[in-house]
Amino acid sequence: MKVMKNKLAGLAAFVLLTFSANAQKTLLTFSDTAIVPKDQAPMSAAPILAQKWNQIHTKWFNLNFGMAFILDHNITTQDNTNLAQVGKIDPGTEFRGERFMFTGNLLFFKHPWRYMISANFNGLDAPPGDKKFSFIDWNFEIPFGKNGGWITLGKQKEGVGHEYVAPGTQLMFMERGSGVPMIVRQRNIGIRYSNSILDQHATFTVGFFNNYWETGKSFADNGSQVVMRATALPIYTSDAELLHLGIGYRYTDATDGTLSYKAKPELNTSPSYINTGSFKASAANTLMLELIKVNGPVSVIGEYMSNRVKSVDANNPNFHYWQVGGDWFITGEHRRYNRTNGNLGKLIPKKNFSLAKNGGPGAFELGARYTRSDLTDAGIAGGEFGRLTGAISWYPNASFRFSFNYGTGSLDKGNTTGKSQFFQLRAQFEL
Repeated sequence: MKVMKNKLAGLAAFVLLTFSANAQKTLLTFSDTAIVPKDQAPMSAAPILAQKWNQIHTKWFNLNFGMAFILDHNITTQDNTNLAQVGKIDPGTEFRGERFMFTGNLLFFKHPWRYMISANFNGLDAPPGDKKFSFIDWNFEIPFGKNGGWITLGKQKEGVGHEYVAPGTQLMFMERGSGVPMIVRQRNIGIRYSNSILDQHATFTVGFFNNYWETGKSFADNGSQVVMRATALPIYTSDAELLHLGIGYRYTDATDGTLSYKAKPELNTSPSYINTGSFKASAANTLMLELIKVNGPVSVIGEYMSNRVKSVDANNPNFHYWQVGGDWFITGEHRRYNRTNGNLGKLIPKKNFSLAKNGGPGAFELGARYTRSDLTDAGIAGGEFGRLTGAISWYPNASFRFSFNYGTGSLDKGNTTGKSQFFQLRAQFEL
């Protein structure tokens, strides 16, 4: 009961902060990679809105302090078949993110290095005895002059799959498509080289990862990952008119001679809907394709992943994920496009919400998409899940976002088909 009161108090605080904030306040700058000088390695994290109080500037370094708080409430309705497949899903309220970020530059290098440390505070949701803080990112980005690209060293995003490259707080929908976290690791420890070329009309990255430091396994038993991604802008007039094409590849070794895949139904308080369980395998190869078309306030996005597993015991199964969808900003906005990393990024309303005479409505976004994840092939019967989602979001200003997602899902598993509906509410603040 106490935790629930804390969560509801947090939701009330979000609302009060939104309407008490000076909605017309000028944003000084963004640490968004779209405007980072090319000789300073770009940061792939979410933008930090710079205010006087969260910046430190010295001769040797600068520091930006940022934060992101996300509060969700989820309700699921299920038919009898789905209840038998996954069990009853109770309504859930959770702090989806309570993140603190420190980013900046080390200025004593000719071409300043960038650093990032971010951690999630788990105190409001974590059971007694669990860690109060968990580190998400800790890395350096080391540039090689104006055109030499940069190396990212440490715990970081792998740099493949558009939905994981883009900031999670800036996606069209509340959750990533079901197959993305199923195939790509959210954060990994390793080294990655990246660059943007052709006057920032193309990007590429290649990386090597192995997070044995965190698992306690040996380097060999833990399994390594190799990733590659390339993007191109065959059409680019501005961030409001572009065509983005991308291709990615991910290789992963097995861990202790096994692999496993599972996915939630794009609802974090739900159990997994599809799940292969652990099975004997040696490696997996994933091909990823991306397409984004932006035409003013309308954007269309498509993504496909094919994951071929090397497993003699399971007859080398091939798992799939794809999505197609888009959004429309009724108020005429569009997201920034990050030409350094090749992803859609920050949304800034044309007019912040204000009841003052010259105030505006903020930004309103409508979205729809269909996702399909398939973990059934050859000797594996992990299930198939499809979900159709509609979304509406309101951005009173660049720091706040309120979203409602409605989804209807179909789970094919065990020779049965279960249906479920998802009602998702989110209050979000980031600085």
